[in-house]
Amino acid sequence: MRFNDSGDYKSTGFITKRRNSTARKVLFRAISNIASTASYGHPSHINDWYQKKKQSSLSKGTKKIAIGAMSRLLRTMHYLVINHQLYDYKAVSKH
Repeated sequence: MRFNDSGDYKSTGFITKRRNSTARKVLFRAISNIASTASYGHPSHINDWYQKKKQSSLSKGTKKIAIGAMSRLLRTMHYLVINHQLYDYKAVSKH
């Protein structure tokens, strides 16, 4: 089992240590930086999701929530690179 939230679907499980450990460390650090800089005027939908999950579910560990945020960050980065776009929080928040 792995951490997976999609819409109303919620799953619980353990954090797997698959793939590149250096990439996981870099992504984890990126999520930490995103969460800490949001209060200084740099909002992002990834931090919005992270904070919402952190507030709503104290039973899940912060690391599991960070893993979910890492997945969202990767998908967002992939979309932006493939479509040659810059990240715009205001455009993302409109839906």
